[in-house]
Amino acid sequence: MRLRQLTVGLLPLLMLTTVACGTSDDGVGVASVSGAGAPSATPSVSRQSQLVRYAQCMREQGVPMADPQVEGDVVREPRIEQGFDKGKADAAAQVCQQYRPPRLTGPEVEAKTELVRQLARCMREQGVETYPDPDAEGRTRIDEATGSDPQFAQAKQVCDARIAAMLASLRPGS
Repeated sequence: MRLRQLTVGLLPLLMLTTVACGTSDDGVGVASVSGAGAPSATPSVSRQSQLVRYAQCMREQGVPMADPQVEGDVVREPRIEQGFDKGKADAAAQVCQQYRPPRLTGPEVEAKTELVRQLARCMREQGVETYPDPDAEGRTRIDEATGSDPQFAQAKQVCDARIAAMLASLRPGS
């Protein structure tokens, strides 16, 4: 709401500035209301489009990665298939970094990252001792040895239920 008020408040000032600009004597490179200047709009690319291109690049580098998942307004970042070589994935991520959108921030993202940390702790408590903590961006990369741990499936089931219960308790009216 505050952003909308700011935008509405700045719009008349922006229009006044545009009207006040004329063309220079040579008419080159100056915006004008008369249309003498050539438009050079820079199209914005959606987060989903950026993530699709990032996933394509990763696949071009030999990394098994699906396109991002879209659920309503939420675009989930694609994940590398479990057990893929971390070194190869990191090298590909460096090559494809230019296509990856900036990390989302804010209280919601921080809360989700905390849940991923709690999942990691739970997995270790359930016997999967090599289960890693999430990285700075809230992602967890599970190597093949961890994914094939005999206790993995049972621990994941227990921990997923624990996390689901935590999420349910945070919802309004719970």
